[in-house]
Amino acid sequence: MDALAPLSFAIGIVVLLVGLIVNPLVIAPLGGAITLVAAAAWARGSGRAPSAEPVQPDATGEERFTRSRLLERATLGLGGLVALGVAVPVAGFAVLPSFLGQRRRPVDLGPIAAFPEGEYVVATFRADPQAGEISQRSAYVRNNGLVGDLPSFTIMSSRCTHVGCPTQPNGPLFPHQRRAERTSGGEVALVPAQPAGFGCPCHGSQFDNEGNRTAGPAPRALDRYEFSIRNGHLSLGRLYSVSTVDGTGAQAEIRSFALKGDGEPATGPESWLYPIDPPS
Repeated sequence: MDALAPLSFAIGIVVLLVGLIVNPLVIAPLGGAITLVAAAAWARGSGRAPSAEPVQPDATGEERFTRSRLLERATLGLGGLVALGVAVPVAGFAVLPSFLGQRRRPVDLGPIAAFPEGEYVVATFRADPQAGEISQRSAYVRNNGLVGDLPSFTIMSSRCTHVGCPTQPNGPLFPHQRRAERTSGGEVALVPAQPAGFGCPCHGSQFDNEGNRTAGPAPRALDRYEFSIRNGHLSLGRLYSVSTVDGTGAQAEIRSFALKGDGEPATGPESWLYPIDPPS
């Protein structure tokens, strides 16, 4: 059994390092546990002098370490230092951004009166005005009316959840009714649409009017934006991911998750194989 300890220790280190990249919350702790158990077994086994090679006293009459025991201890210590030196930076890059977060400025889309109730509007805006055109995004916005005294909106990202290609409404757009709203973040273009779902021209993924995936390789529904109403204006907040949506409009039940990466499923065992994503 003692002979397996060094091999188990090495396997534990490998699992730990792979887990820090793939899944720091599940696989990495498993690798750490294997490493600790193997290290304890290795140290306990090396503490017993083998019967075939008795410990020899030195000239002063004191016992000394055998060469094999010294090498085992040195290997164990060196392996631990190497694992620690690699694990700490990797853990920092993989885990810390998810807990520290990143600030995102709300995006002003204009007055809520610019969004007719029950109709979709394609809003094109710059998520970061300082970054310029590279931050240009589009969202599908539908005014769901009031829920009690509070306005309700469905706001979905136009980007396909497969590899991030821009999707398109499966229905007519009305560019001649385009409106340009001047907001604190720059100009926002609003184009009415009558979609019968949304489609991705890159790989054929299809989504219904609530963003549910209906066909193609996309792993989940379209991502959605949090929103708030500020001084009568509709403001976008953080993006979040959605697995499925039951119901429609203000009565929809949304199964939401922290924002996932392109091609990453929100649920199921395969979702455990992806790294933790930093918040948007």
